[in-house]
Amino acid sequence: MAEVAIPEISLAQFYEEKQFLARRVPAQGCIETSFRCNLNCVHCYVNQPAQHREEAARELSREQLERLIDEIADAGCLDLLLTGGEVLIRPDFPDIYRSALRRGLRVTVFTNGTLITDKIADLFDEYRPFSVEITLYGATQETYEKVTRVPGSFEKCLRGIRRLVARCIPLTLKAMVLAWNHQEVGAMREFARGLGLEFRHDALLNARVDCGANRNPELQLSVERTVELDLEDPARRRDLSQALPLLPNQPEIAEEGFLYTCGAGQFVFTIDPYGRLHMCELTRRHPFDIRNGGFARGWNEHFPALRRQRWSRPSPCRTCPLTALCGSCAGACELEHGDPETPIAYFCRIAHGRAYALGATIPGHRADAGCCLGGGC
Repeated sequence: MAEVAIPEISLAQFYEEKQFLARRVPAQGCIETSFRCNLNCVHCYVNQPAQHREEAARELSREQLERLIDEIADAGCLDLLLTGGEVLIRPDFPDIYRSALRRGLRVTVFTNGTLITDKIADLFDEYRPFSVEITLYGATQETYEKVTRVPGSFEKCLRGIRRLVARCIPLTLKAMVLAWNHQEVGAMREFARGLGLEFRHDALLNARVDCGANRNPELQLSVERTVELDLEDPARRRDLSQALPLLPNQPEIAEEGFLYTCGAGQFVFTIDPYGRLHMCELTRRHPFDIRNGGFARGWNEHFPALRRQRWSRPSPCRTCPLTALCGSCAGACELEHGDPETPIAYFCRIAHGRAYALGATIPGHRADAGCCLGGGC
């Protein structure tokens, strides 16, 4: 029998071909298995103590998570992110992870890397993930542990990375950039490059999801330094530059007045450790309890109602052409201010700073974002 070549297409092409967005297929999901963490990072948007018994008791059990994985797979989920807190804090992680793979899901794991033992590395070697992503908090022990506030965590993270590299596990390193570690971003990038790994950074801190506290100004990097780091990173600079030709021609964001125009609740979802279904990792104020209502009802009834929300008042964000360079969205604004329509000034200034640093001139806009933050463009 002659061999038949099977054409390959990207997952994005598959989504488009099958009209996942238009059909509201929940293709990309995130399950936060625990909000507990063995580290105590100064900036973290959710990190309950590792041994917090009440938190552990509230979390979905392994059996509940496995049933949930069946539900989302039956609903059409293809991509699943397993994260935390620290995802490896749960001793039943291997069972949960294997359950997702058995249902044919393409699994990515976010971890701080400090709990990657030989046993966990062997698990990933035998049952390959799509990707593992590990966050670095510094290139030196002093900086790393100043952020994590846990002695010995730097070396544990490095050992975890080495274990995955030795087994050729698909691995990406990334950094949350703070005023405390920004001077080591270049060294972190070179460390990743030396291991043959991809690296990316993010300087946009979010408020905590569990108590609503705003970002600590002592930790938040300045707008100028954030833009500077963007331009120093060849990949980030390339991505931002590719968006420039589209900026003046972007249509009105909320042409029909809808508040949510992204994929949240349309093909993306997040489930927290307590069985609450959210449209995304940032939109947390209107959860659906899947323990009682089930995933399908939350997806098919609860989310469409949230997606029908419209802007209630004028906002520069509705028509701003710089959205491709901006980290703001309705979910981030809601997390920051309790109101999805109130812009995040810091994010707005960064978007304008990026545009003008790359040489763009946008009619009606200024580099300092005073055009938008001053009441309109």
